[in-house]
Amino acid sequence: SDMFAATGQVQPRDTVMVEVRGTDIDARFVPAVVQTHPGDVIQFVVSEGLHTVSAYHPDNRRPLRIPNTAASFDSGLLKAGDTWFLTIEVEGVYDYFCLPHERMGHVGRILSGSVQSIHNYPKGKIPEAALKKLNTETTTFLTKRHN
Repeated sequence: SDMFAATGQVQPRDTVMVEVRGTDIDARFVPAVVQTHPGDVIQFVVSEGLHTVSAYHPDNRRPLRIPNTAASFDSGLLKAGDTWFLTIEVEGVYDYFCLPHERMGHVGRILSGSVQSIHNYPKGKIPEAALKKLNTETTTFLTKRHN
């Protein structure tokens, strides 16, 4: 049944919305962890403040925490009312941050495709608050997903 094989492989593209909230210490991505399929689009909608959506990537002067073959990304400065779109083509784990608020733990994570495990990255070069937020939010997300 060729029909079945074809439908099994073609995932319709989804749009996943992430809200960017907060102006200071309360800056956050909501939800902080999202699950997508390769080809999906993430729509970042800024409700308040000034923020960026920046990949953990040497292009952004950070350690690489997105798949090796994935393109780096950086939204530039976004303000309330702005929307920015990111298409995720490669399977894997993508960590990203907000440049103005990274030290306060304003980070997010995208799980694209069938991610089974998440690397324990070396601690250096990423603020403690950012690491803590990624770990906490991922644990919460995976717990919810499996129950």
